[in-house]
Formats: sequence, structure tokens, C-alpha cells
Amino acid sequence: MLVEQQTPIARFIQEHADRSCYSYEEIALLCGFKTSDMIYMFMRGERKVPLDKVAPLAEALGCDSAQLFVLALKSWFSAELFNQVEECFGAMQENKAERSWILALREIFGGEVPELTVKMRNRLRILARISG
Repeated sequence: MLVEQQTPIARFIQEHADRSCYSYEEIALLCGFKTSDMIYMFMRGERKVPLDKVAPLAEALGCDSAQLFVLALKSWFSAELFNQVEECFGAMQENKAERSWILALREIFGGEVPELTVKMRNRLRILARISG
């Protein structure tokens, strides 16, 4: 399937599955599926990821479970409903400035933000002093 034709969640799953240390069959088993058919159907956009399978799938793929859960919710619900839910619950977790930082970091690091090490924290402090 052409990547351009995939839904955002299908593309996300395929990119992480392709980089995973597990085979598609192993990913399926870790998620509680008997065969890899479901994983392929997720990547082709033929099936939606059941919400109760998001956490085990994220763990098997080695990706951010919150990011995968957002993509799963967007695939299940209308944009309007998703925006309402995000407005209600998103406000409790982060403000717009924090969200833009997270999105920028994901873009810089190719989709996944690495663990914040002491070295990276120190470099951020230096950058903050320069730009401030």
C-alpha cells in the first residue's frame, strides 16, 4: 500500500512495526491476537485498533501510548467529538504552549521524543538562556 494513502494511525503503526525488534507475528501475539492478520489490517486501514488493545500495541511497537491512543480515538470518533474530548481533558494536562513544544520535539526527533537525559536538559537550559 502506498504510504500516502494510509490513515495517520495506519502509517504510524507501520512505521513503528517496521522499526520494531519484533516480527509482525510477535507484535500480534503480544497484543493478544492469534495471527498477524489484524496487524496488517490495521496498517491497511481495514480495521480500527480496539481501544483496549492500544496499550499492548504501543508496548509491542515501542511507541508512545498516548500518541497512539490519540490516533486511535481520532479513527473511531468524528473530529468534532474528538475536539470536544480534547478540550475537556487536554486542558487538564497541558496548555497550548506546552503542546506546541511537544509537537515540535516529536517533529525534530522523527515522531518519538527520547528520554530527557541530564545532558539534554543542560543543553536546553543553555538554549533557553541564549533565546531569553
